[in-house]
Amino acid sequence: MIAESILEDMAGTDFNIFYWLILGTFTLAAVFWATATLLNVVRLRNVRLSWKTGKVKGYPLFSTLFLLATLTVGGLAVYRGVSAEIIASALYIWLGVSWFGTSYFASKRFITDYGIVKNVNEPSQTVAWHQIRDFVEKEKEEHIHYIFIYSADIYDDYSDLIRLELEVPHKQQRAFQNLIAHKLGHRIRCYVKDDDTINVEQFN
Repeated sequence: MIAESILEDMAGTDFNIFYWLILGTFTLAAVFWATATLLNVVRLRNVRLSWKTGKVKGYPLFSTLFLLATLTVGGLAVYRGVSAEIIASALYIWLGVSWFGTSYFASKRFITDYGIVKNVNEPSQTVAWHQIRDFVEKEKEEHIHYIFIYSADIYDDYSDLIRLELEVPHKQQRAFQNLIAHKLGHRIRCYVKDDDTINVEQFN
């Protein structure tokens, strides 16, 4: 019986060590990734427009729900006053905050003088203005839907063409159209003169 009790205690101790190691590792990784994402945002130059694209009023769905859950659990842990639970919930909250921050900035759209940044953590999803060959604008109830056609190789006009879809909020429409006219107007006849609408006939 004593031997079994000792083995159970050892097994419980190993489990606790493993649990804290895993939780700490995930928390550190999440903080590191959130910091890297924030630095990528800070490095952006000449940002002209930006907007949220999450599913919960512009915020990312899963990370928002996870953060709310961790805050709830943290409140219960503080209420119970158990030190181990408070420490664990604090780590979970840090994990939730980091995940939320990463998801929020990664899903946010940034429009700069250089081009369209769809994901600050994915350089391949940044499209320079001079890569764009054509685009179409279509107005929908929730947003303005843009389809951009751009070349994969910046320096080769005959490289494969790629499709980029962008949903622009109605409140950003005029500013976005003005920016497009300024950046692409000398190469693409997109807007009818003295009008705010796209000349869609050229894409038919």
